[in-house]
Amino acid sequence: MNQIKQCLGLIVLTAFIFLEPPLMVTAQDSKHGGPKQESGFYYTIKKGDTLWDLSEKFYHSQWDWPGLWKINKEIKNPHQIYPGRKIRVFLKSSPSRLPAVPESAAAPKAFEDETRSTPAITPDFVYAKIDYAGFIKKKTVPVLGKIIREQDGNLMMSPGDIIYIKPSEPDALVPDQRYQVFTTQTVNEKINKERFKGIKHIIKAQIRVLETKTDYVSAVITHGVKQAHAGDLIMAYYDREPFLKVQEDPPPIDGAIICSQENALMVNDYAIAFINRGSDQNIRPGQIYSVLQENRSAFDASEGFWHAFTRDDIALDPLISGRLIVLHTEAAASTVMILSSRRDIHPGDMVH
Repeated sequence: MNQIKQCLGLIVLTAFIFLEPPLMVTAQDSKHGGPKQESGFYYTIKKGDTLWDLSEKFYHSQWDWPGLWKINKEIKNPHQIYPGRKIRVFLKSSPSRLPAVPESAAAPKAFEDETRSTPAITPDFVYAKIDYAGFIKKKTVPVLGKIIREQDGNLMMSPGDIIYIKPSEPDALVPDQRYQVFTTQTVNEKINKERFKGIKHIIKAQIRVLETKTDYVSAVITHGVKQAHAGDLIMAYYDREPFLKVQEDPPPIDGAIICSQENALMVNDYAIAFINRGSDQNIRPGQIYSVLQENRSAFDASEGFWHAFTRDDIALDPLISGRLIVLHTEAAASTVMILSSRRDIHPGDMVH
């Protein structure tokens, strides 16, 4: 039996029922000059912690400690872990290995008791590409300039390229300072019978100003996630913190998904999206919410097809379709990442 348990210990299971955390591509060097770090969930080791104990607390089994060691390759000796060091605590598990998720938003009591039997340990969430997470504001941020062209006439501009910028006013751009390249899109969506209007800001790259001339400024693209083009706008560097304190059970909200960052019709795991609740409604980075869908139809055995509910039908609880974490907030909207999805998520789906 012990041998079987040890074999099973090589498989790391997800501790939080709804969370299927991202193993994303390694991001650029952090803005604080630290080493490269992936996005995902991390835990800061405290005095007295062991991988054995942490495995029990996070994965409900002490025998899963080899898997916890495996995803933290910097730990040379599993019997020696040091307070203050951050370790990764979640692997992306295959859907077949995840515990069952109740279909209803109202979880049965047995489920609640089971999930609360383990001592609570709150990990941190790191989103290494926070500099490039878009956001929605009611108005466009101050525009400091507009790209004229690339030095060699290239239509698409990438890191390392020298670009020329027309500043919005004299001294708007300062040599050796960092700025961001962005574009905007108008948002005008009907969400739950309410009209949401705003300006979506899409960040493409970072630049460093090299030299100012009488009528233009030269700069170099230092980092980027999208190609820049002539006509793209320049704004001040939007400083945001990539390390988020996770809040698993924040007060419920009556929100909805506005759209995705890429304007996709369906939003799935690790996609960036926006919800129509922000700091004005006390939304904070690190909060985790459920995405719900209305139970709008049922199978009619007599007719043999799916049909819409009528007024006489029983109102069923909404279905949980996924979970998301708040990355950034503005006054009326927040930027979120989809952590996991049981079914396709769409603009207009409820966030609670």
